[in-house]
Order: sequence, then structure tokens, then C-alpha cells
Amino acid sequence: MADKKPEKEPAAPDDGETTEAAPRRFAGIFTIVKAMAFIAVIVVVEVVAASILIPSAQDTERLAQQYVAAGEGHSAPTGHGESDDHGKHGHGEDVNEIEMGTFNVTHFNPATNTTLSIDFELFGAVLAKDSAEFHHHFEKNKIRVREQIIMILHGAESKNLSDAGLGLIKRQILEKTNRALGQPLLREVLFSKFNFVER
Repeated sequence: MADKKPEKEPAAPDDGETTEAAPRRFAGIFTIVKAMAFIAVIVVVEVVAASILIPSAQDTERLAQQYVAAGEGHSAPTGHGESDDHGKHGHGEDVNEIEMGTFNVTHFNPATNTTLSIDFELFGAVLAKDSAEFHHHFEKNKIRVREQIIMILHGAESKNLSDAGLGLIKRQILEKTNRALGQPLLREVLFSKFNFVER
């Protein structure tokens, strides 16, 4: 009978295996660091974009005064009482309605597979004393103003377009138009024959 060979003892781990574990651990940590750096870059980009798009405190206060003044001017039964440049009521100041153009905007939304068709005439309410200055700035920046209005409507949602007073759309057009004109000459925007169809 042959002698039984002793079974092989499991080999002790050599230094090669322990050195392989260290790079694996280092690679795992490096992956986590890369992911955190990527997330940090995204957060920084979002913060920068938000700081560019969000209006400053001065812009917000100025626009709030304009909106309040425009709303108070509507409630005055005589048609007077529109606000002056400081947001206070002026006495005996007339307001002129100035035609700003006819718009036909069609916008396709691939997310909902729908097409919005919007048609309207736009008028602006301007203090009579500012009419000549408004005409000058409006003619000089007509294309820019028109582009801003079209961009607002392209970005509008159906719920904002179906709002009875079109409050959000009016506020956006008022803000963008005054910004394009370089001065808050426009007091209010008014729609005539506003129609929109979603297909």
C-alpha cells in the first residue's frame, strides 16, 4: 500500500495579493472623489445660472412698484391716477394706448406632442407725456422687443395662456419690453383679439 501523500496546505497569501488590494481601494476612493467633483461642478453651474436669471432686488422692487401702480391706475374711475416714475399717483395725467403689433406664434412641444397656435394684437399703455419718448425707443428697439415677446410666448404653458387675465404673460412682456427699451416707459400691456389653440 502506497504511503499517503500529505495534503497540500493552503498557500499563505504572499505580498503580491496585499499590494493588489491597495490599488483597488485607491481606485474606489478615486471614483468617489471624481463623482463628488462632478456633482460640485453641476451645483456651481446651477448657482451661476440662477444668479444670472434671477432679477436683482432693485429690479424686483422697481417692477413691483410698476405693477402696483398699473393696478391702481385701472381702479381709478376717471382714467387718471396713473403712477409717475416713482410709483406715486400723478394727477391729471392722461394715458395713451399705443399699438405694438400683431403676433402669430406657433410653437410645437415635443414632450406633449402638441402644437400651440397663438394670435393676438398687443397694445401698450404709456403716459401721454412719455408717448414721444416711448415711440422713439420703441422704433429703435422694435425687433428686440418683438423677439422678447415671441420668446415669452414660446416658453408659455397652456395654463398661463388660458388664464382669464393673462397676468403672468402680461407681467413678463411688461418687464422684458421695459428692459429692451432701457427705461420703464411702458405702464401696462393690453391684448386685443387674443386666441390660442392647442392641437
